[in-house]
Amino acid sequence: MTTIKQYPLDRKKIMKRFVSGMIIWTILAIIAGIFLGSISMLLGIFTFLGIIIIFSVWTWIYENKYFQAYFYDVGESFLVIRKDWITPRETMLPYEKLQDVYMDQDLFDRMFGLWDVHVSTATMMSGMAAHIDGVNSENAQKIRELIMGKIKEKGKRASGYD
Repeated sequence: MTTIKQYPLDRKKIMKRFVSGMIIWTILAIIAGIFLGSISMLLGIFTFLGIIIIFSVWTWIYENKYFQAYFYDVGESFLVIRKDWITPRETMLPYEKLQDVYMDQDLFDRMFGLWDVHVSTATMMSGMAAHIDGVNSENAQKIRELIMGKIKEKGKRASGYD
């Protein structure tokens, strides 16, 4: 059984990403509405409403598909994280290269009760790509412990203390 089935992402992740995305689209729609509203009030209102409707539908579809495509597994030799459905990215990290495992929350994570589990290596890329985001507190703790166990296990083997 894969780790994502044992410790699944929380579906609140979809709403969190939708809300944060819609805040950005709303700001852009307001700016466009004000700009076009200076030409015609009706044009500004319709522009604002059109942008909000179009991008809310697009954002909802995108976030649901993103959630469905998201995959991670704490395998025997590697941590595998696969994200996105339009431009898929896969990160495979050998446990010997992992230096740290930590959990954090941004403002929206706190609002929705979600956590992100980050792993880091000596490379800068790991900070951006190597995290499992959108899990509840209990699952985040278990995932962190599981990864830490793999790191310790690989460290013992590498040092000869098997």
